Amino acid sequence: MKTFLLAALLASTSLAARAQTYYLDLTNQALTLSDNTLGVEKVVDGRAGQPPIGIVYRGLNGKSAAVAFRQGLETELTSFLQIQLPVRAAGGHTVVLCVRSLHIGEIMGGKKQQAIAELTADVYEHLADGYHFVRGVGAHASAYGYETTGRHAGHLTQLLSQCLGQTTDADWATVARQPARTMAQLPADAPAALGTAGRGAAILREAPRRGLYYRFEHFLTNRPDTVSPFLVDTIRRRYKSALAAAQWLRVARVRPLAGSAAHHGGVPPDLWGFSDGQQVYVLHDKQFFPLMRQGSFFTFVGEALDDQLYAAAQAQSQSKGMMIAGAVGAALAQTYIPDHSAEPTAYGLDMRTGAIAPYPGAHTSVQADTAYIYVYRPAQVAGAPPLKVYVDGHEMGTLGAGQYLELPWARFGKPLQLCLGSWPVAKPCQFVVPNAVRLNYLKVNEPAAPQPWQWMTPAQGSADLDELDKRAR
Repeated sequence: MKTFLLAALLASTSLAARAQTYYLDLTNQALTLSDNTLGVEKVVDGRAGQPPIGIVYRGLNGKSAAVAFRQGLETELTSFLQIQLPVRAAGGHTVVLCVRSLHIGEIMGGKKQQAIAELTADVYEHLADGYHFVRGVGAHASAYGYETTGRHAGHLTQLLSQCLGQTTDADWATVARQPARTMAQLPADAPAALGTAGRGAAILREAPRRGLYYRFEHFLTNRPDTVSPFLVDTIRRRYKSALAAAQWLRVARVRPLAGSAAHHGGVPPDLWGFSDGQQVYVLHDKQFFPLMRQGSFFTFVGEALDDQLYAAAQAQSQSKGMMIAGAVGAALAQTYIPDHSAEPTAYGLDMRTGAIAPYPGAHTSVQADTAYIYVYRPAQVAGAPPLKVYVDGHEMGTLGAGQYLELPWARFGKPLQLCLGSWPVAKPCQFVVPNAVRLNYLKVNEPAAPQPWQWMTPAQGSADLDELDKRAR
């Protein structure tokens, strides 16, 4: 009897241990890759320390479980990709995928969960003398649902498809001239920034082209859809939160509408963002926000998520109100906790995966310091009335024709509200996260111009200020 109880106890302990791990299964998955010239030789785990992949929450009680591969990351991903993209004897490119980071997890919030997945890797081509770096790749995916654990296998397959698809524009002749590495050297290799996703991207070297971005890669390579016509439409945003409505007041919101001014339709589906030829806008939570460059990456000021503290207080007040009838119950159903939903919040854009996360975050590469914005008006606007400049409602000075102001901002990573005109009816306004590692230049256009202002490159802004100083002397 004791032997039976001991065996049962050991069996239940083993089952409990297995229940604490969620194994990814790609058996029924398939890549969606248009390039059939790639063949995958192997997947190498190049993650420093090979950390856990993530945590998911399963069942009605939301028990946590670690994410893993039953036979290990290298073995299972190699097997999956070799079936999907077998190595060809000739006429193709044999590659090795060296995984640099992989995270799969879930965010619990309210009644729904959010499934998230991120993958970065380096791709190497196998040539006669060894393995040559092709480029760094990265992608992310997310989805909401009441139970999202079953989506992770599909998300990982999607990430693999997107990452391998980012090699379609590789310059294979240049790849062959890269230094050769052995297979054993790949996990510890640190490839040159040239060709790596995000770093050295065309959008960091060139002025944005006007067009529609359907994928993050289109943004990186500065290759939007320039054929499909669209116009930029100004919209009016309505807010449930009174605090958010007051803070976003007079901040213009825009959206791209397909077609022309005479015959236009709705917002094109499946957009990542768009560019009007000067400013790039990214789609986040069904709204378009202007990107602000921060050295080698971008930030934007978007809307905060729903205020869970306020929602919980509301639910508790309503619950109390239902228990007590009459006027007393109605009074108790009110809460005086402010609703911070949709308030201006800083976000950062990961240039390797395209993921959007609160800024500053764990991977913030700039150091906290004071940012400087130079706001200036060209001398050609002579005769136009002076403009007052406000930062967070505080008057910073007045701008006449041919003048400029220096605006310091020491609140690193925090949104700055910038307005022109006469407070409190200043117009227009905008929110930005200033770049702390280089000077920021904002040119104020003529009152009749379609855009009231324009962010200039440091080179152009510095040259414009030098010209204003010469005129002043």
